[in-house]
Amino acid sequence: MKPYIKLPKIESLPDSSILKRKLNSEIWKNYIFSVLLEYYKFVDNKEIISIIENESQKQRSEIEKIIKEHISKWLKYRCRKFDNAGLIINLEPSTECKVSGFYDLKFEHSDWRNQYFSFEVKNLGKAKSITLSKSINEYVYVKEKDREDGGMYRYLNGKYACNMNFGGMIGFVIGRTENSIIEKLINKIYTVYDNNTIGMLTNDKIIKNSIYRNPNTFDSIHIRQNNKTKENEEFRLHHIIMDFVNSEN
Repeated sequence: MKPYIKLPKIESLPDSSILKRKLNSEIWKNYIFSVLLEYYKFVDNKEIISIIENESQKQRSEIEKIIKEHISKWLKYRCRKFDNAGLIINLEPSTECKVSGFYDLKFEHSDWRNQYFSFEVKNLGKAKSITLSKSINEYVYVKEKDREDGGMYRYLNGKYACNMNFGGMIGFVIGRTENSIIEKLINKIYTVYDNNTIGMLTNDKIIKNSIYRNPNTFDSIHIRQNNKTKENEEFRLHHIIMDFVNSEN
């Protein structure tokens, strides 16, 4: 257990569908934050490290996929708060947007109508042929000869959550790092998005410790063009960094 992770006192969702449909998105988001932080707080580091090491030995390892599945199964079968709420996690195409793609984790509820909370899961840290800097690029933004991509970029170019004004990133640290990986991420985000036509940071820019004052969380606030109206709108990305390698259990 990680005692330094703060979990909020979240009230149970109403039993009545009529009442649940009246809840605003902030209440739903806070509930989802609480179950994700509960996962990070209580999952044993050794269990995750073992999963990473076993997967890394395969010729074609898929660490992101294995981690995503572990989060999903843990919430479904070991998190009473998640089960009692009637939330579901889906992995399905983002067909509502002009460019098709797949969310890593998509939280939905039948009473949270036409709304959802999607998360992109990215590995962070050195692993096999992947360097720390490359993993940060994949999280924030990467531009190569025949590829322009990145976890955050998929939100900011309208590929993901095009009808929402928020989305989520989960950074899963799989390799040892000497300095704060959050500071490295934030520096990269400033470099890429502080004055970019796609996903430009707003005046508020980045808010550290944004989720219940937990130091492994921050928000980045951007300007994104609405796919339908073509108007610029504020879009907020919530970042949760889960470090099972460098942190205490």
